[in-house]
Amino acid sequence: RGLAPSLASLSREFAGRARVQLVYIAEAHAADEWPINSSRCAGPANSVLRPTSLAERRAVAERMLAALPCLAPLPLLVDGLDDALLRALAAWPIRLYGVRGGVLERIGRPHNACFELQPFRDWLLEATA
Repeated sequence: RGLAPSLASLSREFAGRARVQLVYIAEAHAADEWPINSSRCAGPANSVLRPTSLAERRAVAERMLAALPCLAPLPLLVDGLDDALLRALAAWPIRLYGVRGGVLERIGRPHNACFELQPFRDWLLEATA
């Protein structure tokens, strides 16, 4: 949630030079798998259950976009129920991937419970120069 405005800003800044897309992976704190009570995580308690179909996962992803309207302009992709992308790229809980010419060049990930976008932005500046 806290990263959403910065991702939207990054997308606007690099519009026409780089494509920023969202990929929704497994629900981080599904109520029936790893529940958490926190006002930071979807209110007093997360009511999202682990999806049992791709349509359900897509619906959860669309609810996320509705809750974060600044991300609504970004294309939304949804990982399959087999979590292939999550497993292949160690995408949980959140990652940014920089791909150029079909080659994965940059991975942005949290460090010390923070996510700094500047190194990724610097890579984007270099990659789109």
